[in-house]
Amino acid sequence: MLTGLITNWRLALRRRRFRVGATLTRFVARDIRRDVEVVDASEIDHGLVTARIRTWNVLYASKKIAPKPNFSEPQRIELKELWQWKGPTWGGPVPPIDSGSGK
Repeated sequence: MLTGLITNWRLALRRRRFRVGATLTRFVARDIRRDVEVVDASEIDHGLVTARIRTWNVLYASKKIAPKPNFSEPQRIELKELWQWKGPTWGGPVPPIDSGSGK
């Protein structure tokens, strides 16, 4: 009974956070910021969301070393993979987007 209540509460929070049109932002490394714009959240109960993603180096953009990129094309991605960073922990240049990462 308690686990069902906790599960329902988590799903409600997830639905509120990942609603269509919402833009979520998080630093995934020291100077690397990831912006996620939710396009479709119909599969949120299964841990999937369709989103446009932009990963950029804040320091490089502020020093005009690299421009702030545009959002990618919408891609279906699991929530557990949304904030994973595959580059070095100190940040550095943003690796190119690999098109096979979306599910």
